[in-house]
Amino acid sequence: MWRRSRWAWNFRRRFSTAIRQRIEDEGDWSFSSEWWGSDSHGHTVLRSSSDKGNGVVSVLAFPSSKPSEVQWPKMERWLQERYAEVCPGSGSGNEERFRILGYQWRALRFNDDTRQSTVKVMSLYRQSEPASICLMQQPHCLAVPYLKSMVSVGLSTLASCGYDIINAVHGKKSMNILCIGHGGGSLPLFLASRIKGERISLTHYLCAFLLLVSDVV
Repeated sequence: MWRRSRWAWNFRRRFSTAIRQRIEDEGDWSFSSEWWGSDSHGHTVLRSSSDKGNGVVSVLAFPSSKPSEVQWPKMERWLQERYAEVCPGSGSGNEERFRILGYQWRALRFNDDTRQSTVKVMSLYRQSEPASICLMQQPHCLAVPYLKSMVSVGLSTLASCGYDIINAVHGKKSMNILCIGHGGGSLPLFLASRIKGERISLTHYLCAFLLLVSDVV
């Protein structure tokens, strides 16, 4: 009886591990423990009071397990190649080389309880300016489940109305999207990275809020 129970437990554990290893979506809920934890699991990078109805606005940073450090050189090479494309003739050498410091989850909260949004950011610097650290939000990651629902419902509705989603995705057809409210910015960034033919317009009722959070998310 004991051997059978132990065998069943080991099988479930191996099966669960296999499922986890196959998950490629960094925004999958299986990784939510990395950013859904208490304040003790992260550190505060922004905390400010808003007089426009948001109360206390805070951003907490949590370490991210993916991508692993062995994958960073590949991204660094991509950044170097992309920089050469965007800034041709800027010279070659150290000034075009980038170094990744790490990846983090950053959770935007109101009044310490309401999780408004969660984004993943990459911290990096140019080798020629090591003191100048910048953040690059990762466009492929939608961590909060309701955002995935919004995207699914919205695109499904358009497709059911006969809109040519496929050509919009491939950039053969233009698509105008209006995002009301910015939050952490993960939704418009995700759409811009996935739909080549889209033009995004973004509106927010409080510019001061955008200025407040733009440097940390």
